[in-house]
Amino acid sequence: MKKLMIHLALAVVCIAMVLGSAAPVMAAAQQAQVEQKAARPAKPETVGPVVDQAKILTQAQVGKLTEKIKAVEEKHQVKIGIYIMQSLPAGMVAGKMANNVLDKYYANGQNGSIVLLLAMGSRDWYISTDNTMRQRIVDGVGIDGLKEMFLEDLSDGNYAESFGAFVDGVDKYLAYYEETGEPYDPAEEFSWVAAVVAVLVALVFGWGFREYLISCMSNVAPAAEASAYLKQGSFQLAQSHDNYLYTTVTRVAKSKDNDSSSSSSDSSHGGGGGKF
Repeated sequence: MKKLMIHLALAVVCIAMVLGSAAPVMAAAQQAQVEQKAARPAKPETVGPVVDQAKILTQAQVGKLTEKIKAVEEKHQVKIGIYIMQSLPAGMVAGKMANNVLDKYYANGQNGSIVLLLAMGSRDWYISTDNTMRQRIVDGVGIDGLKEMFLEDLSDGNYAESFGAFVDGVDKYLAYYEETGEPYDPAEEFSWVAAVVAVLVALVFGWGFREYLISCMSNVAPAAEASAYLKQGSFQLAQSHDNYLYTTVTRVAKSKDNDSSSSSSDSSHGGGGGKF
């Protein structure tokens, strides 16, 4: 009996020693799993291409706009978001909020991601791009050119038309980049040759019309001397002197353009925005 008890005690001691030596290994493995999980890039939360918290669109408009966005996303392998808020959080600027929305909901587009954010209360708009999209729709001329496509409708309250124009503009810019390998610049559409031709045509037409009007004026003829334009004896200057009264100087502050783009770009985001 005593031998049996001794054997059981030895077995318990052996099991405890094995478990004690395995515990650090298991703890290290669990720690490695936690670190590996933390090192993985966070996946964006899932929302639709159109988020309308301010309820400015009908369900039909949201559905139609969503279909348009998904078609452009599939065509160019990108992610596009339109995020409409009633108001910005306290202390948050539109650019920073747009960057946060892109990172949280629309990140990791294969060929880039872009978000149009609206804050209806403060009437702010902002376009945020990641660095991949930033190469296709560049800061400055790219964002300003895209703005011209949708901002007028946005200011007039034609929200569905404005968002549709924004998506069409993104499609146009991306198609141009894929075809040429260069970002689209609206200035490249301006033709100096066409402008010069238009000016010459206007000058010729204006000169011809002027000559026609002169030819119709039968009672007018050029005078050989300047005195011919003065009726003799009709004017006589008897006395002349100048009296200085005072000088008034008015200064007006230079107005600021509320529609000019502002930037909250950083090392991982591009874009620009303003008021509507």
